[in-house]
Amino acid sequence: MTFIRSCFLMISSILTTLPMTPLYAAEKATSSLPTWEAGLAMGGASLPQYMGSDARYTFAAPIPYIIYRGDRVNVDRNGLRADLFDIDGLSVDASLGVGLPVRNTNVARQGMPSLQFSVQAGPRLNWKALEGAHDTLTLRIPARAVLDIKGNYLGIVSEPDLIWEHQLSSKVSTKFSAGMLFAQQRYNGYYYSVDPIYANPLRPSYQAQGGLHSLSVSSALGWAFQSNWQLFAAMRYRNLNSGVVHNSPLVKTPHYLSVAFGITWGFYQSDR
Repeated sequence: MTFIRSCFLMISSILTTLPMTPLYAAEKATSSLPTWEAGLAMGGASLPQYMGSDARYTFAAPIPYIIYRGDRVNVDRNGLRADLFDIDGLSVDASLGVGLPVRNTNVARQGMPSLQFSVQAGPRLNWKALEGAHDTLTLRIPARAVLDIKGNYLGIVSEPDLIWEHQLSSKVSTKFSAGMLFAQQRYNGYYYSVDPIYANPLRPSYQAQGGLHSLSVSSALGWAFQSNWQLFAAMRYRNLNSGVVHNSPLVKTPHYLSVAFGITWGFYQSDR
C-alpha cells in the first residue's frame, strides 16, 4: 500500500470521528481560538476495505493537518465547511467525504472491476439542540453527491446522525454519535451488485436496490495532556443487517468495525 493511500485511509477513518480538542472547548465561549493552526497526527488504524468486507486495511502513518477558522469558511477535523446561515442553532454548511479504493485482489471481488477512490460533496443541515458549558447535542442531515476519481457519478448518499460532545474536564473530552446511512440505487449498485458476467457458483448475480444501507454508532476520546499535544482513540461500529444490501454476495459480514488511536502535535498557531 502506498504512503499516499495510507494517508487517505487515515484521514477518512479518524479525523472525522475525533472529539473537540479539550482545551479549545473550554475556550470556545471566549472566541480566543487562533485563525490558523498546523500540526501532525501520528497513529494507527484498522478498518474494513469496504462496508460489508471481511478483509481489512491495517496501517500506521503520520498525517499533517491544517485548521483555518474564518468568519464563514472553516477547515478542521470535519473537512471544509462554509457556513451559509446560522439562526437559533440552525445552520447549513458544505461537507465532504471519501470512499476507499478496493482492488480486485479482495477475495470477494476477484475478477470484478476495482473500486476507485471516490469523493463526496454536498450541503449539510445542522441543528444544535443543546449547547452548554460542557455538553453539545447536534443533529446533522447531509446530502452528498459521489464521484469517483475518474469523474464517474455514483449517486447520492445521506447519513443523518445525532452527535453528543461532552467535556469531562479541562483536558479530557468525549464524543458519541448514532446515525443511519441512506444511499441511492446507483451507489449501492456500484459496491454491491454482481452483473451476470461476473457471477460464479460462490458469487451469484445480484442487483442492489436503493434505500437504508446501515445503522452506525461511534465514540471518541481525547486527552490534551499538554497545550499542543493530544492523545486520541476512536471507534465506529456499523451494522448492515437492516439495510437493503445485506443479501448481496459481496457483503461477507454485516458487522463493520473501525478503530484508530494516536497522538496529535500542534506545532503552529497564528497570533490572530
